[in-house]
Amino acid sequence: MIKATPEDFVVEERATLALQPKGQYRVYLLKKSHWNTLDLIHHLSRSLGLPPSRFSYGGKKDKHGLTSQFITIRNSQDLSTEGKDFSLESWGFMDRPMGPDLIQGNAFTVTIRDLVDIGPLERNFKEVKKTGFANFFDDQRFRSYDPECGFFAEKVLKRHWNGALQVYLTSAGPDDSQSERERKAALFKNWKDWPLLLTLASGPLEKGIFGLLNSHPDDSGRALHRIPGEEVSMRYAAYQSHLWNELLRRLIKLKVSNPKEVPSREGGYLFWHDLSPEVLVYVGSLKIPTAAPKMDFADDLTRSLFEDIQKEKSLTLGSFRTKALRKVYFRSFQRKALIIPEDLQALGVGNDELHLGKKKWTISFVLPRGSYGTMLIKRLALKPDKG
Repeated sequence: MIKATPEDFVVEERATLALQPKGQYRVYLLKKSHWNTLDLIHHLSRSLGLPPSRFSYGGKKDKHGLTSQFITIRNSQDLSTEGKDFSLESWGFMDRPMGPDLIQGNAFTVTIRDLVDIGPLERNFKEVKKTGFANFFDDQRFRSYDPECGFFAEKVLKRHWNGALQVYLTSAGPDDSQSERERKAALFKNWKDWPLLLTLASGPLEKGIFGLLNSHPDDSGRALHRIPGEEVSMRYAAYQSHLWNELLRRLIKLKVSNPKEVPSREGGYLFWHDLSPEVLVYVGSLKIPTAAPKMDFADDLTRSLFEDIQKEKSLTLGSFRTKALRKVYFRSFQRKALIIPEDLQALGVGNDELHLGKKKWTISFVLPRGSYGTMLIKRLALKPDKG
């Protein structure tokens, strides 16, 4: 068990910041718990009276933990502040906004609880130091994905505008309440009954979309443009991550004997206890591109695996040149297939005060930007091979 308390999952962003005594962008250290980055940025935007466009950040941090990260605000005034479960502290200025390219990585301190025997964890710990873990995108990336409705972006790529709208407006997320799930189920059941859906709409965005479709039932493409670009971008990224994960899954099945599967929201995560020297060299140096109109593959094998995925989903590289939502595009970037954590340390074992008679184990490590600490924990929790 992790994240029983915010202090059990501490994440500190490490970044290269060219700080200056003056500049157009003031740099802040943002510390938070119980907030995800986007929600807190919108809260700060409202409370400080500044448009969200003035705020820039490099990465999104989960709300389930104690996290710190750098943001910039395009305003020279010192807006340092504190609120419920967050603080904003000025560090200086830069002549550019904060962005992902400035992040070197993230340092983690994680406490794993409710343990009877830490022996398997310690054995896995030693294995990870030698052969690392598969660098999958974790479930946090797929909060917008509803297994019953599919991926919003896949509908867009196939030019199914009505289907994309249906996925966006009716998909239930893992954090949705039961009443919200029931409301979205009613939206799905009564899809295309625009007068009824308008009465079930929640918030100005839904009301605007259903109002448009009530007046123009066949104008789904125009209705898509009502969706904020940030929301579209998140859903495109989720689909890119799914395709990337699927390619890595297939590669592991080809290269690794007897991989172990851990269930997930969008498909199983595959791990290993050991790798042959040849496979470790190959996968350890391999980078896989995310899906976009132009992709740079490291070799014919990864290219072939991606082509197989495309065929199965009836997609081509040209599909990713969608013009449906012109403000957001698919852009490819390279991501390492295997990660060996830096500075992986076991900090100690103790009695778990939250679970009587059980143990807790605290570790620390550093991962590159975009890699998930929760994925490393899944690997450490892998059941050992029998015998």
